[in-house]
Amino acid sequence: MLLFFVIILALIFFTCFYLKRYEMSFAKFIFLFFFFFISTGIIYYKKGNLESFTFEKNLVSNIENVIKDPEELQKIDPELIILFLEKKLEDNPKDIDGWLILARTCVISGYVQKADMYYKTALSYYPQNKNALLEYSILKKNTNQTKSAIQLLSFSKKIYPEDKKIRELLIEILIINEKVMAARKEINDLIEIKKDDQDYIEYVKEKFKLR
Repeated sequence: MLLFFVIILALIFFTCFYLKRYEMSFAKFIFLFFFFFISTGIIYYKKGNLESFTFEKNLVSNIENVIKDPEELQKIDPELIILFLEKKLEDNPKDIDGWLILARTCVISGYVQKADMYYKTALSYYPQNKNALLEYSILKKNTNQTKSAIQLLSFSKKIYPEDKKIRELLIEILIINEKVMAARKEINDLIEIKKDDQDYIEYVKEKFKLR
C-alpha cells in the first residue's frame, strides 16, 4: 500500500511540476497537487480493490493457520496456495520441495500447463532430482505425451538404474505404445537387476504377464 501511494505521489508531483513551467503560481501548484492526490485516493477507494493492499498479509496468515492446524487445508482455496508458493519461490527459487508442492497443487487443481512449467523449472535447478523426474514423467504419460515420458524415464534410469518405479513406469508406457521388444528388454533388465529378490521377480512376471 505504501509503495502504491509513493508512486502516485511521484506521478502527481511531476505532473504538477511540468504544469508549473507554464507560469503557474506556487499556490496553484499546491492546489493542483493536493487536488490530484485526493481525487486519486477517492477514485481508488470507490472503484479499486482495497483487498489488494492486504492480500499478501492475509494469504500468509491463512497458510500459517494451515501449518498450525492441517485440517484447515480443506478450507483454503488451492489457488491461494499456488499464489503463495509462486511468491515464495520468486524469493527462493532453489527450493526443490517448494517447486514440487507447487506443481502437485497445480495438477490437483487442473492447471496442467502450469504444472508442466513448474516441473520443468524444478528440473532446471535440480536436473537429477528423482521425485521431479518421476512425477513429471507421470504427468507426461497422463497427458498423452508418451514420447516425452519415455525420454524422461530413459534419462532417469541411467541415473537411478535400480529404481523399480522408474523402470516399471517405462515398461508400462512402452507396452501402451506397442513397443513390445523394447518393453521385453526393459523387463529382462529389471529382472536381472533384482535377481536376488525372488518375490519382486514373481511380482514383475505377474504384472507384465510373463507366465
